[in-house]
Amino acid sequence: MRDKVFRVGTLFGWVLLAITPVRHAQAQFTPGLLGNDSYWSDGKAEFNIYDARLIRDGQPRKCEVLHIFLREWVNRKTLARIGSPKEADAKQVIRMNQIWSVPIGMFMEQGSIVGSWWPDSASLARLMFVGTDSFGNAARKIELNGPMLTYTSDTYGEGSAFPIPISSPPNAVFYDELPLRVRTIDWSKPEGEFDVQVAPTLTRFKDNKVEFRAVKISWKMAEKSIEVIATEPNGKDRFILDRNFPYLLREWQMADGSTLKMKRGLKADYWNYSKDGDRERALKNPMLQHPD
Repeated sequence: MRDKVFRVGTLFGWVLLAITPVRHAQAQFTPGLLGNDSYWSDGKAEFNIYDARLIRDGQPRKCEVLHIFLREWVNRKTLARIGSPKEADAKQVIRMNQIWSVPIGMFMEQGSIVGSWWPDSASLARLMFVGTDSFGNAARKIELNGPMLTYTSDTYGEGSAFPIPISSPPNAVFYDELPLRVRTIDWSKPEGEFDVQVAPTLTRFKDNKVEFRAVKISWKMAEKSIEVIATEPNGKDRFILDRNFPYLLREWQMADGSTLKMKRGLKADYWNYSKDGDRERALKNPMLQHPD
């Protein structure tokens, strides 16, 4: 029997929580990847496709997970996408989309997490989750509202929550950010560790409560890869990245037993590939492939 708490998006078991913009991501995370103009100025996006086994009701469910990263212009006040840097209040963000669709018996779980960061400071501007589990819909959002971040939600299991101010301990970032954050660690040393604080992921917020616990981030470099481990009391998440820039995420083993493994990666203007057969044509185009 399914509980009353909205369960879409349990792709993630715990979350590193970013709350105040002044203290956000001050540990070993850097703006390096986010602020690299040569990487983002080609007008294309990372389009990474993962074979996944996501744990649902104690069982691994085979599916595909998509991660998309790109730079875009938004209105700095509303974060709405705009078409030109000449428009009023224009500012660039790095945007990440995490998208999944999981078959579960006779129904389907679908979810999406979208995050936006200011490239110059690497501060979180907005993090949003939307999804459905065939029982109902859910939306949860953290966004900058004046000097601090606020939380709002509207789910079939919990109803609506008006904007709630949130405060955090130092060195806190959302777990939902980690596919990007682990790629922005300061790699000046071949190995190291630092501490952060953790709280529930947006996909698992319950009763609008936020509780923190310590997590240790450690890393070790190999010849062609970097292994990053996030250890907390109930387990650990393991990330395998490319040793070289842009430090692509190749594998992700989660604390709950879920796994992601990259099967294809592209750098492409995917919004121009919307016709029947375009995905297959893009995947066959060697000019769009990430280097192995």
